[in-house]
Amino acid sequence: MVFWYALAGLLIGWAVVWLAGVAYGRPRLRSAQAELETCRQQLDDERERAKLFQAKIEALEEEAKGLRARVQRLEGERDRYRHERDAVLAELRSFAPEVDEPGETIASGDDLKRIAGIGPKIERLLQRAGVRSFEELAATPVARLKELLAAGGRRFRLADPRTWPQQARLAAEGRWDELEAYQQMLKGGRGR
Repeated sequence: MVFWYALAGLLIGWAVVWLAGVAYGRPRLRSAQAELETCRQQLDDERERAKLFQAKIEALEEEAKGLRARVQRLEGERDRYRHERDAVLAELRSFAPEVDEPGETIASGDDLKRIAGIGPKIERLLQRAGVRSFEELAATPVARLKELLAAGGRRFRLADPRTWPQQARLAAEGRWDELEAYQQMLKGGRGR
């Protein structure tokens, strides 16, 4: 009989725990299910936003491809125009050589004296070294310019070529207003 009482007590205890779980657990289960449904809805919304962003990214990548192709085409045209310009300048230079010293002929180029710090003598020194255009001067490293000045002798030791490539770059690109403004900031061809 004790066995039956124990079994009955066990069954009653289990039933009470189960009923308590049902009574108190269902609201929490419903709340959790509602939160789960909200999370699912938010996840679906985020997936839709991700699809929209992916579509925008793909559209921007296509636009970037088109822009890269356009840049390449424009760079090709620029190079072609530069080549044509250089050919015309070379042809013009061949018609008007300059005589520097008796027996010495230097093909004319750009007026390098327009660069602050370059006078007629330095211009001739540069031309003898093969620097005849603004582009060539812009491409010449400052260290090389200093070497040329040192090789020219003591009379060129005060010249400071640090700003010449930048000035020449502006002149080569035809940015004369910017060159003039830049030169106004300089003092005798040297940076302040």
